Amino acid sequence: MEIMVETGKRHCTELKIISKPRIHLTLLSMHENIFRINGGMGYSVDSPNCEISFSKSKNFFIYDNRKFPSSAKETDQLLTFLRSKQISYGFEGSLEVSISGNMRPHAGFGSGTAVTLACLEALHILNGSEISPAELVAASGRGGTSGVGIHSYFSGGYVFDLGRKVDGSPFSPSHLNGSKPAPLLLDQGPMPDWEFGICMPAAIAHKTQAEERDFFRRTCPLPADKVYETVYHTLFGLYAALREADRSAFCAALKSVQNCAWKLAERREYGKALLELEQAIYAAGADAVGMSSLGPSLFFLADDVNSVVAAMRQSRPDCDWLVTRPDNLGREIVYG
Repeated sequence: MEIMVETGKRHCTELKIISKPRIHLTLLSMHENIFRINGGMGYSVDSPNCEISFSKSKNFFIYDNRKFPSSAKETDQLLTFLRSKQISYGFEGSLEVSISGNMRPHAGFGSGTAVTLACLEALHILNGSEISPAELVAASGRGGTSGVGIHSYFSGGYVFDLGRKVDGSPFSPSHLNGSKPAPLLLDQGPMPDWEFGICMPAAIAHKTQAEERDFFRRTCPLPADKVYETVYHTLFGLYAALREADRSAFCAALKSVQNCAWKLAERREYGKALLELEQAIYAAGADAVGMSSLGPSLFFLADDVNSVVAAMRQSRPDCDWLVTRPDNLGREIVYG
């Protein structure tokens, strides 16, 4: 798929990109082996999304207006990255960037990948340049650990990737893998039209980049048999259920994955607070509850997601709750 600037839009000076979040179900190959590292599965949903407005400017400015914005250090890193890309491409125009919406950074939604790709894509569009998704991903330095966010950004749906070849480098989170090759895509397709509930716990602190690095160091490598168990429930459970739109099988597999070694280790990072929250969601009527990526955000399925969300808003006002559906279109570009 090519990113094409519409006739008459090539010289536009303003645009907005609405980036969708991704739910990351689990990483896979987290053991010592001779083939591939990482690999995983996830999918895109409609919300919480991120609306990023861009205008052509003489200098770069980034205003993060979200309730939970990126840190000053992360914003400075993005500014430095965009300046370097402007120079390398020889672009005349810079960007003024305004970020809004309710997609929280470091909450399990792939915010960093979504914002970086959107900024880089806008930089090309507003400078009258065309670039393919593969070229955009390579230039962004994103997706070194998981291929879910870099693929779902463009077209939504579910993504199953096979990671990258073992090269002797240690297991590490995505922010340390910017120079690594993109994971090998196994399959991508549309999600069934199921409702999902989303829980964003404000009282449970997200993991910093230093804490993420420490988690990988402490947890990896996993025993091989534990990895095989995760792969089984992901491939024969989650993946097959999505292909056949079998919601019951998906719920059963999702519950199994939560107790596999990698996901269980991620969930235990938050201790009793997260486990009690999961139990409360089940008690309110959920059929299956999962944690996206390293969390702490949760997602769940139920016969009546709206009733579960309504009940949880009353009993757990310390969390933000919403109802969403899968996104099978990817980011939206609106020209000003």
